[in-house]
Amino acid sequence: MIVIHEWWGLNENIEAMTRKLAAEGYTALAVDLYEGQVAQTPEQAKTIMLNALQQAPRLEGNLRQAHQYLQKERNAPKVASLGWCFGGTWSLRTALLLPEQLDAAVIYYGGNLETDPAQLKTLSMPILGIFGALDSNPTPETVEIFEQTLKQLGKSAEIYLYPNADHAFANPSGTRYNPEAAEDAWQKTIMFLKKTLKE
Repeated sequence: MIVIHEWWGLNENIEAMTRKLAAEGYTALAVDLYEGQVAQTPEQAKTIMLNALQQAPRLEGNLRQAHQYLQKERNAPKVASLGWCFGGTWSLRTALLLPEQLDAAVIYYGGNLETDPAQLKTLSMPILGIFGALDSNPTPETVEIFEQTLKQLGKSAEIYLYPNADHAFANPSGTRYNPEAAEDAWQKTIMFLKKTLKE
């Protein structure tokens, strides 16, 4: 598993989620796209994130290396990406970066969802998308376009939109945490990973 952090950076919450994935029997590697920086306020997070996005090729290189490390050094027979928020966006970007090599992608409310059929048609892996209906980035309308485009292209996609959930609803350390939706999304994630990676 390539685990990709939120816009806060690789903080204790992401470390805990990575350990949770490891407890399910996966080799889970948390990448650090911020090079050690962790934000404490939304203003800091926005600044660090925008700086990171200025260096997209470096971020892509980091993710390619993570995939290579899991395959070659850890002998992983299959590799998936999973990310939340900023990391959700980059989980999809990882899929687009490695359209033939990645075996599954999990996107938790990633903003800037790619909906261009020309881009999405390259994907060959199953996709799980977890979103909140109260979210404005991405909006439920964008999620619907994303889902319809994937289905029209004949891709394997499971997309869930939780009615009473906002952006970052699965983050227990945040203000928008929705325990019921988060638990259901986690169970769906574990089922999806078992089906795509273990079976």
